[in-house]
Amino acid sequence: MNEVSNTTATDKAGVPKKIKDPLWKRIYFVFSLFVMAVIIAHFAWLACGSAQWKLAKDEDGIKVYVMKAPGDAMLKMRTVMEGDYTLNQLVSQHIGVGDNLQVCKEWIPGCKDFKRIMPFSPERGYDRDLWRVEVPGPFDDRELLISTIFHQDKATKTVTLDVVGMPNSLPHTPGVVRLERIHNQWTYKPLASGKIEVALIQDVGFSDVGFLPYPLLNLTLVDDSHKFFATTLRSSLLEDKYVNAKVDLVNLEDIR
Repeated sequence: MNEVSNTTATDKAGVPKKIKDPLWKRIYFVFSLFVMAVIIAHFAWLACGSAQWKLAKDEDGIKVYVMKAPGDAMLKMRTVMEGDYTLNQLVSQHIGVGDNLQVCKEWIPGCKDFKRIMPFSPERGYDRDLWRVEVPGPFDDRELLISTIFHQDKATKTVTLDVVGMPNSLPHTPGVVRLERIHNQWTYKPLASGKIEVALIQDVGFSDVGFLPYPLLNLTLVDDSHKFFATTLRSSLLEDKYVNAKVDLVNLEDIR
């Protein structure tokens, strides 16, 4: 009976042949390297950042700045423009005639529902709204439970509107993912030229709830922010309901 040899295969010249690993092993090895690279890149990205605003785009009178803060995967955005607007015109988009489903649909792609949870009160200084955004499958819809907080500086007349997430102030909607982190800030600053500087800081944790991979979101934020100001915001501000709006809360002393 012949013995089975356990030695390495050889060619005709007696030189040992190198036996290739099975294909699945090579695929697994490459996949493992890819996963390791992604993990390393993720933690490297989280750790980096100067926490300083840097100009990313300057076109059509609109400037877009980005900030990368250590520990945060999402970029923060600051978009600025100047215009011949009034404080009433600007504030009314958030308080008064602007609080409806139409604004939600204009400002947030995929918005499908708007609910006024608590109307704005001058004594309280804030309201509470629930916005729902439709997301293509297999993802669940997202919703934003937010309060808009009004403040006006007595000396400069600058108006600040803080849009703050209040995710746990109401029971969560079954089958809908509620964003946990949102703090956007609108600033309307009267200038010596008679114009008003409009600025928006966006700080939203879309990736915190698996909305989309944050690298994809970060790549589109600059252009999306610029486009929103250049098209949606500028065109909507020209609507009669905003141009002719009057918000009693706004102090217009010594300004237009």
